Amino acid sequence: MSAGWHRPDHGALPFALGAIERLNDAIRSETLDLSGPGPVDYRVHCQRKSQGLLELSRLAPLLSTYREHPRLRAALGNFIATLGANHRLLDARLKAARTVAEIVSRAISEGQSDGTYSEHIWREERR
Repeated sequence: MSAGWHRPDHGALPFALGAIERLNDAIRSETLDLSGPGPVDYRVHCQRKSQGLLELSRLAPLLSTYREHPRLRAALGNFIATLGANHRLLDARLKAARTVAEIVSRAISEGQSDGTYSEHIWREERR
């Protein structure tokens, strides 16, 4: 066992736990916005997540002695669960945006066409 296990306030562990919690808060905030009916300010959320990730990545080399620490493992497990929920909502929003974009694109394309090369013209002539 590492000496850091017995002193949770020693070294990089408290900084890492704080960074993970701030990153978790940023992800939860975005997830809450994604769950709501209104628009989502992706720029603000991206900025918060990027800052948290930078902070955590700077601490990563110092955390090797705490790899098996129960508090760190619990914090990371909670973070992974939060990311999973966020990922599902982001994925659903992205799929919905793609679907809407395809519908709009098709409507614009059909609206600009004079029908000369439309599929339905050929079908009706065959009848």
